[in-house]
Amino acid sequence: MVANVTPAGLPAHVIGNRSTGWWAIVIVIMIESTVFASLIASYFYLFSGSTVWPPDGTDPPKLLLPSINAVILWTSVIPAYLGDRAIARGDNRGLRWWRLAGSIMLVVFLALKYIEYSGLDYRWDTNAYGSIVWTITGFHTAHVLVVLLKTAATQVLAWKGFWNERRRSAVQGTTLYWFFVAGAWVPLFATLYLFPNFL
Repeated sequence: MVANVTPAGLPAHVIGNRSTGWWAIVIVIMIESTVFASLIASYFYLFSGSTVWPPDGTDPPKLLLPSINAVILWTSVIPAYLGDRAIARGDNRGLRWWRLAGSIMLVVFLALKYIEYSGLDYRWDTNAYGSIVWTITGFHTAHVLVVLLKTAATQVLAWKGFWNERRRSAVQGTTLYWFFVAGAWVPLFATLYLFPNFL
C-alpha cells in the first residue's frame, strides 16, 4: 500500500509487503528458521546416538516454570499486534502503551528463563545434551533480546511522534519478527521440554 508519493512519482513511504524492509525481515526469518531447524535436527541426531536421553546424572527438564514462561512469550504477541493495529489507525499513544506491555512480558520471559537455567544440574560443557540445550536456548534468547532492542528503538521514535498510519514499516517489521520469535518457541519447546519428558 502506497502511503505517500513524491513529485517524481516514486513512493516516499510504502508499507506491508511492498516495503523493502518487510521483505528484508521475511528473508531474515527464512534464514533463521533454517538455523533453528538445523539446531533441532542436531538435537535429534545427538539423541539417536545416545542410549539414555538426557544422559545419566541429568534430570529431564521440569515443565511447570517453562510452560508458564512459554505462555507468557506466546501471549506477548497480543499487545505487539494491538500496537501495530493502533499505529495503522494513526494512534501513536496506543502503539506506545501496547508495545510497552509486550516488552514487559518479554522481560518477564527472560527473567524466568534466567531463574530456570540458574537451577539446572548441568552446564553447556557437561555433555552433548547440555551443549545442544544451552545452544538452542541461547540462540532463542538472543532473538528475544533482538525483539526488545528493535521495540526499544521504535518506542523512542513513537514517544517523539514519528510514526503514523503512513510511516510505520519499521513497526510492521518488528511485529513480524516478534511473531516469528514467539512462533519459533513452539517447536523448540516441544523439542527441549516435551520430548525428553514423554520419551
